[in-house]
Amino acid sequence: MANTSTVDMNSVDALWTLIQNQTKSVKTALYRRIIEAEEKQKTLQQQKYVRQSLGRAFEELKEAQASGRELPDARSLFKMMDE
Repeated sequence: MANTSTVDMNSVDALWTLIQNQTKSVKTALYRRIIEAEEKQKTLQQQKYVRQSLGRAFEELKEAQASGRELPDARSLFKMMDE
């Protein structure tokens, strides 16, 4: 005899139910891993941003050198920020 009762549950709810039925130590370990994964993702995004920013800066430097243009001195930019 086949089970005719079906429960509509999405995968997130099913996973949450599985997590809630675990011991406290297992839940703590899972939560810690989630936090670590989020932090790693943020770090990767920041690294990507820095890599892109440096790429643009080096490209501007190359273009300036090729055209004989002089780029602004970074020290003057920091002085403006301090004011």
